[in-house]
Parts: sequence; structure tokens; C-alpha cells
Amino acid sequence: MVAKETATAPIDAAAEQGGESPEANPLAIVRSEDPPPPPPPRQMSAESTRREEVESKITAWEAEEVARITNRFQRQKAIIDGWEGEQVDRANAWLKKVERKLEEKRAKALEKMQNEVAVARQKAEQRRAEAEAKREEKLGKVMEIARVMKVFGRDPSKRSFFKP
Repeated sequence: MVAKETATAPIDAAAEQGGESPEANPLAIVRSEDPPPPPPPRQMSAESTRREEVESKITAWEAEEVARITNRFQRQKAIIDGWEGEQVDRANAWLKKVERKLEEKRAKALEKMQNEVAVARQKAEQRRAEAEAKREEKLGKVMEIARVMKVFGRDPSKRSFFKP
């Protein structure tokens, strides 16, 4: 802008002095009073329309892709949830089966131990009865020997004919 003003200043001064007009001097720099023409309005609107159209296509594509990915995720999640449910049910069934078998084994072992305890108590009772019978027999023998000794008046010796 400064260059235009300095360049046009001599032209204006010459015009004031009555000299040549700037139109007569072909080498003179003439100030342009018309602003540069604006770009055609159709071109601006075409570009903005094109940009809006591209942006709307991008937005639609983005929404479609997000929906597609979300749907795929939902399907995969449903499949995974179903698989998990099957695995949990299978594991629970196996656990119940094992628990039932263990309970049966426990019941059999308990019954076996109870039978063994009953047999042990029965044998112990038999042994007590046998021991009591032996004791009674030995006591009877000792009483018989003591009676015989009393009848004959013999004192007991370590080596007795009658061994108790």
C-alpha cells in the first residue's frame, strides 16, 4: 500500500500543476479504484455443498460402522454368555455327581466302620465272658483245694500237689 501511494503521489502532483494527466502517460502507475472481484458465489456454495455432502457421508458411514461393530459385539457377547452358562452348568453337574459319589463312599465307609466297631465290641464281650469264666473256674479250683486242705489239715506249700 505504501508503494502505491508513493507511486501515485507524483501523478497527483503533476495533475495539479496542470501537466499531463495520468491517462496521457502510458508509463504512469494508476491507482485502481475497483476492488478485486469476489469469487463467484456459485463456486463458494458448490464447495460448501460438496464439503457438507462429504461430511454427511462420513457421519453416516461412521454411524453405520459403529452400529455394525456394536451388533457384532452384542452377538459375540450373547455367544460367550451362552458358552459360559453351559460350562458353569456342566461344572456344577460334575460337582454334584462327585459329591453324590463321595457321600455314597462316606456312607459305605461309615457303615463299614460301624460294623467293625460292633464286631470289636462283640469280640470284646466274648473275651470278657471267657476271662470271667476262667476266673470263676480258677476260683472254684482254689476254693476246692482250700477245702481239701482244710479237711486234711495240710498247710499250703509252694509245690503243691494241687496246682491252682
